[in-house]
Amino acid sequence: MLRVLLWIAAGLAACWAQPAYDRFEIAQDLLTAPADFGFLNHPLTAADRVFVRDGRFHTVGPDLLPNTADDRPIRFFGVNLCFSANFPLPEDAVRIARRLRKLGVNIVRLHHMDTQPDANPANAASLLTTGPYPSFNPHSLERLRRFLTALAAEGIYVNLNLHVGYQFRPQIDGVPVLTPSIPTQSKPLHIFYPRMVELQVEFAQKLLEALALEQDPVLAMVEINNESSLLWHWQAGQLDSLLNGEYEREFATQWRTHLRGQYRSDEELREAWGSSTPDGLNLLTHRWSLETHSPAQASVTFQESEIQVRVLRGGAPLIVKHTGFSLQAGKVYEAEVELRADLAAGQSRNVYIDVKQDLSPWRTAAGRTVAVTREWQRFTLRFQAPFSMENIGRFGISVENVDQPLWIRNWSLKELGARGLNSGESLDTAALVKTTEASTPQRLHDYLEFLAETDRAYLLRMRDAVRQSGNLLVPVTGTQIQFGGLMTLDSHRDLDYYDNHFYIDHYNFPSAAWDPRDWRIRDTSATATNLQNILAMAMARPAGKPYTVSEFNQNWPNSYAAELLPIVAAMASFQDWDGLMHFAYSHTRNWDDGVPSGFDLNGDWTKFVAFGQAAWLYRTGAIAPGETVFEIPVSRALRERATRERYNGGVSTFLNQVLGLPSSLALTRRVALAGQEGPPPPLPPPESRDFSFDPAQRVFRLHSPFAAGVFGQIGDRQVTAGPLRLQLGPAARGFVAALLTPLDGKPLAESRRLLLTLPGQTLRTQPGSSRPQRVVLYPGTTDWFTLEPEPGSSKPSGNRTGGNRPTYMERIECTIWLDTPGQGLQIYPLDGAGRRLPPVLVEGSQARLNAPGEVSAPWYEIVLD
Repeated sequence: MLRVLLWIAAGLAACWAQPAYDRFEIAQDLLTAPADFGFLNHPLTAADRVFVRDGRFHTVGPDLLPNTADDRPIRFFGVNLCFSANFPLPEDAVRIARRLRKLGVNIVRLHHMDTQPDANPANAASLLTTGPYPSFNPHSLERLRRFLTALAAEGIYVNLNLHVGYQFRPQIDGVPVLTPSIPTQSKPLHIFYPRMVELQVEFAQKLLEALALEQDPVLAMVEINNESSLLWHWQAGQLDSLLNGEYEREFATQWRTHLRGQYRSDEELREAWGSSTPDGLNLLTHRWSLETHSPAQASVTFQESEIQVRVLRGGAPLIVKHTGFSLQAGKVYEAEVELRADLAAGQSRNVYIDVKQDLSPWRTAAGRTVAVTREWQRFTLRFQAPFSMENIGRFGISVENVDQPLWIRNWSLKELGARGLNSGESLDTAALVKTTEASTPQRLHDYLEFLAETDRAYLLRMRDAVRQSGNLLVPVTGTQIQFGGLMTLDSHRDLDYYDNHFYIDHYNFPSAAWDPRDWRIRDTSATATNLQNILAMAMARPAGKPYTVSEFNQNWPNSYAAELLPIVAAMASFQDWDGLMHFAYSHTRNWDDGVPSGFDLNGDWTKFVAFGQAAWLYRTGAIAPGETVFEIPVSRALRERATRERYNGGVSTFLNQVLGLPSSLALTRRVALAGQEGPPPPLPPPESRDFSFDPAQRVFRLHSPFAAGVFGQIGDRQVTAGPLRLQLGPAARGFVAALLTPLDGKPLAESRRLLLTLPGQTLRTQPGSSRPQRVVLYPGTTDWFTLEPEPGSSKPSGNRTGGNRPTYMERIECTIWLDTPGQGLQIYPLDGAGRRLPPVLVEGSQARLNAPGEVSAPWYEIVLD
């Protein structure tokens, strides 16, 4: 074994301090091996048409027939394109397709093509013009068709999105006026209002015809409706405010039609729903106390109608609690409290509120984390008690994270009264179920069923429109599980696959939505938060159909984003998902700006460096899937309960709180939701796997025969992953994302050519200077971060959507030992095109990379004799 010592110098103590950066950018059009992963693809032919078989995506194979012996399973790894980026100029179409192929991309999600209709069709920024919907833009159609041909030639499929952002216009599209206006993107009116639905059917059929996609293998899948459902809007408390006038009348008519299909008479309806009952008494009086856990300390002032808490020392739980009440299993309760803290404007602190037992085993009935600010806010927990409590109930407010005085007032916990069929109501006049009211069990059951079935009817109408275009094989889905929750299993039961979205550290806009110069992030790490967002995706995966995640990101300038793609590729491989689509490659046609911008991969060299490796990991099976699936039964009653209690996309939280199944299960077992009755089966023993995660140390390790990697907060510890051992140097900030893969397709133990990536954070140039534009604290906060404003700007943030070249990348100082069977070693830094730079001098088993005065690079080709 050859033991190799690699030094990679300099580092980032903290992204808001004075980091060490080197100028670095990638020449995408010149990218060559070993950084070129285009070998994963081949030009698409009729044999590559995609369909669903046995719960997986397959291609039809050389006989061109589905469900035959030559069918082959396929996984998708790709990117999103948004807005004008879907319509490249003719001279750019082939170039961009080739760029994507080199990244290992084999699918592009065509997103936001309907959102901003072109007043000037020559702009070609939308499928639509500003004429009556759907008025197609011939320039855009021509460009998109040319682009589809270029993508197919490079072995890249497309995911065609139908409704994403189009907002119907009453005076132009012939739909009713809504006061004060049609909601953003028409959501959710477009799901149930008949004329809107029929216009979408026309849009889908004409689009598929205009793009000649009837038998084109480039079309891998169709998504009907991005991030919207009636189920989601009801759970989010938004549906009532969006229904008035003709839209409310139409929705109420459909509701009553649904009821007439369930009940034969008013008497039968009254018997099922029962009469209305009032709310119960407030169970919270003044039995408040403070529970402390060493070493945390706090002082509390209890007053008649207000409580003040001062945290003197954190580091352990501090819980202001009211105890001694009783709850009855199956009853619906609502807990409310108002909170504020003496914080500066723009600041917030997280507080956890819950209702649970006040003695062992401290079972939780309901809980949520809320963000407390300087303004009074009312927070609500509405839940159905999963078990009874006799004089042992506890309403708790965990305050250990609040470092300024916290104020509590207007607390209550009561059993909710229920509205049944009111006097004078009938099948012909039954009111819609408001999100602010409690209903008798059968009334609410009927309404949730109505929402799910109305969602389903819309999706089936759109699915059939796609099928009627002549493409009978193409897989079709509706919306995302995150935007509907567990009853998505009901509304999507006739569709072909399930989809989901997640983000780590999504942008927050304190003032105006999407303001490019007023935004902030938490600078959150996936490994430092127990991979919770990724594991939540695993716990929400239904059984029996393909499962994709068509949007995910840890958006720029998050300083830990280098961890994202390798970890997601590894987890998706182990869970055996069917598709991953990073959001996004580009939102514009500014292909050569060369600077990081918002969600885009184009210019964000931090993620770009290891993107091809992640594609290779996922698409080739370099990370083995789990051998068995632990199926979690979620009965119709459980699905309705999750919806009734408004968990929405919080499937993982629901499963943990109600069934006691933590999301950490997905680290050791493949998991899937099964729509069936019964308790969860006994947990099988954890499976051996090609990765491990240490939540205490906050380190994720890959140790597959084909890949080795270390990701997370390793400090100055030595960490081993397969043949790779790594230790950060004293100048590093304690975080690393190192990935080692073979370039010859052989196991690491046999490979003679390897690719090592060690990307750091990427930043642009601060205008008027020769230094990076730094990440700084958002004004007035201690826990939010943003980009420093440009000189002369009066806004709190630097431009999120564009900036100045050159780009800079953080340098990572570390020592690496590599155990290999070879006897000789050459190490080549790679430039921005993936070309070898002069090799590093190797003396015995030791080599120093990025030493002072030497060339630095975020990727290296390692050659062994």
